[in-house]
Amino acid sequence: MTYLRIERLNKQYGDTLVVDGLSIDVARGEFVSLLGPSGCGKTTTLQMIAGFIEPTSGDISLEGRSLVGTPPAKRGLGIVFQSYALFAHMTVAENVEFGLQMRRVERSERKRKCVAALELVQLGRHASKYPRELSGGQRQRVALARALVIEPPLLLLDEPLSNLDAKLRHDMQAELRAIQRKVGTTTIMVTHDQAEALAISDRVALLSQGSVVRFDTPTGVYDDPGTLFTADFIGRANVLHGQVIDDGLQRMLKVGRATVPLDAPHACGEHVFSLRPERIGLVATGAGHVDGQVSACAFHGNCWALDVSTEIGKIQVQLANHGGHVPKVGDAVGLDWAGAALRPLAPRAGVAAR
Repeated sequence: MTYLRIERLNKQYGDTLVVDGLSIDVARGEFVSLLGPSGCGKTTTLQMIAGFIEPTSGDISLEGRSLVGTPPAKRGLGIVFQSYALFAHMTVAENVEFGLQMRRVERSERKRKCVAALELVQLGRHASKYPRELSGGQRQRVALARALVIEPPLLLLDEPLSNLDAKLRHDMQAELRAIQRKVGTTTIMVTHDQAEALAISDRVALLSQGSVVRFDTPTGVYDDPGTLFTADFIGRANVLHGQVIDDGLQRMLKVGRATVPLDAPHACGEHVFSLRPERIGLVATGAGHVDGQVSACAFHGNCWALDVSTEIGKIQVQLANHGGHVPKVGDAVGLDWAGAALRPLAPRAGVAAR
């Protein structure tokens, strides 16, 4: 059942349309990420949900009640900013209690809720410290506790982990998701980091030029991107442009002089398919769909990234690091993949989100 509904939302500044007919439905307790490149409208959308910006047209409703025209302070939403926005002159406990104090919550109740919120984010023993005495990850957890302590109907996260180093950011992603699941607060997060969105979201709304081009589960967005834009933005993908033909036994994709089998009866004619690098296996020459020569090889710790020059173009291959033999630049290899690894793409980004 829909909890938060965004319908045909538009925001225009002069002749510039920043958000263009954006619509998504979010269920109670769901964690949804707004993902996309800079300038796609994701932050503007979050600010309209928060009430900091009024939409040009469209509606935002929470539990069936429109929020449009309601001041930010009266929406009762929890917000965590990229910059933490903590009060430097207040202790951790005072920062967390601030929202409750503004709501005139009785002192003993404030203390009780503050203790519970700090325990939730594993900062109970830091209550008397000041923000300057904490690490970046700890300050972000204080900001999260302050947002959750008011028990908001909706939690908004504006690139909350972007100021953290890579390892801490990875650790905080897991903590953030665990806390959200424990509390059950419906959450909308803005991020430009695809790995972050895929790792912690129930669903991902991918934005391009102010519109949603894909709204699906992380596995759905990644495994079946649907558009060239999605395939290119989410992860790495080989894009094959070719002609679907029928050889009398099955449908084949003809790319240049090579043909590769398809596992579904796609209509004959021009098509575009994506092929994820990790779905490709190395085999002996002549034993796969296409042969090639390794033109580049890079080590990434947990995997190897290879570029293989073939008659259907340069193909990216990702091999898990199992400690075994890896081909060197110049080696001849065969490439093989399951028919289902080829996913059809619409040629344009602006198709309806599924």
